[in-house]
Amino acid sequence: MHCDALSLGALAGQVTYGYLRSEPLLQCFAAFTCDETAAAYAAAVKLFHSLFPCRGIAAVRTCAEAEAALKNGESCCALTCENIGFTGGSARRIGELKADGVIMASLVWNSENALAYPNVRADGRREERGLKEAGRAALAALDEEGIIADISHLSDGGAAEILQGRKRPAAASHSCCDSVCPSQRNLTDGLLAQLADCGGVAGVNFYKKFLGGDGSFEEILRHIKRMIQVGGEDLPAFGSDWDGVPAGGISVCPRNMPGLTAFLCDNGIPFRVAEKICYGNFMRVFREVCG
Repeated sequence: MHCDALSLGALAGQVTYGYLRSEPLLQCFAAFTCDETAAAYAAAVKLFHSLFPCRGIAAVRTCAEAEAALKNGESCCALTCENIGFTGGSARRIGELKADGVIMASLVWNSENALAYPNVRADGRREERGLKEAGRAALAALDEEGIIADISHLSDGGAAEILQGRKRPAAASHSCCDSVCPSQRNLTDGLLAQLADCGGVAGVNFYKKFLGGDGSFEEILRHIKRMIQVGGEDLPAFGSDWDGVPAGGISVCPRNMPGLTAFLCDNGIPFRVAEKICYGNFMRVFREVCG
């Protein structure tokens, strides 16, 4: 559900053409911005569209397009945006994201912007403040455009505001469980339950710091089992955060995914549920929100 390969300027890290052609049904690529200017977003979008589509890999904007490409034997990739603070909450600007092919977007990254607050306060505590007025406008525009609202990196108060009574699925593209590994970047059980209540999905982040140790299969399994315990089997998915953390911060690389799936099935996750974690849960949300 999340990788930062576009930030490298080429597919030269963990996510490569070889991986894309041989393994995934769908890989999401984040157009990442760290501030409120649009330049980084525009550069990432330009790079994405220069890389895809290409032989054996289809760029998709809807679940229907993805399903058609998969029937033709292609792998799929999709564009997301991490931190849409540069839009200022403008419906017109968010409409431009849709035109660019963005299927999922988060309001904020690690710094406060015009829309919202990040997970952590300057003093290290969890952030409880909710959305700003422009953030509420941005959320309404995302819903109107059929773009999945992503709560990863968002403050607890902002995430709760989005999820409270929500009638359409949201996502946490790359977040783990705070009750398994305490971290401001991980979701509390309460937020996971709210995410499940709206039919949403949470992608387990493979970063060792958020898993709680060496980034092993066992640690990923613990987070998945907790998600299922709190929110049911329709909640967990794979977020990864490939190419987005310091070198050595992720142990599970693309080539390990078949082994990880087998490990889940050998350690208490029924095959039917493993299929949901691998693709079914996200594809359901993708279909419901984007078509």
